[in-house]
Amino acid sequence: MDPLVFPVLAGTVLTEAVRFLFDRASAVLDRRAGRVPIEEPELVAGRSETLQLRAAELTDARVERIMQAQGALRVYQSRPNLLQGDDEELRDLLGHLRRDLEEVYGSALPFGDEQRPRPGAEVSQHADEISGQQVGIRAQGMTAMGRARVVQTAKTITETGEQVGLHINGSIG
Repeated sequence: MDPLVFPVLAGTVLTEAVRFLFDRASAVLDRRAGRVPIEEPELVAGRSETLQLRAAELTDARVERIMQAQGALRVYQSRPNLLQGDDEELRDLLGHLRRDLEEVYGSALPFGDEQRPRPGAEVSQHADEISGQQVGIRAQGMTAMGRARVVQTAKTITETGEQVGLHINGSIG
């Protein structure tokens, strides 16, 4: 499933999804503006764990997208009768906003009974002989909701060879 595809929701569930994303966008922007400390966890009704903002993910481009999405959702906040679950533009807006918020929080934000696969990578490498480097995954970092699985085998790794399953340049969480 495309991670930007927002599910077709209707009625109360759609209204709640819009409100939830609007509120999360507001919370992110409040923290970015310094009205609320960035390190303060967010308590959200209906969630067992708190949401913790990851300041490094608040790039200027992402903040601009969140501000634009929040502005577009203001209309639906004041006029919920305009909400239509099959509105492709609305679903696109919600999907992009959710993706940005998930990156900022490092946590999945599913709606209704939606089942979404966790983002990640799977690598399977097999070699008879390694005399250089065999790297399964090389990444700049991994979000808290990410996953990685590497399976590597080699019959022989020479003196100059190296087998690396996962090389992350930065923090995982």
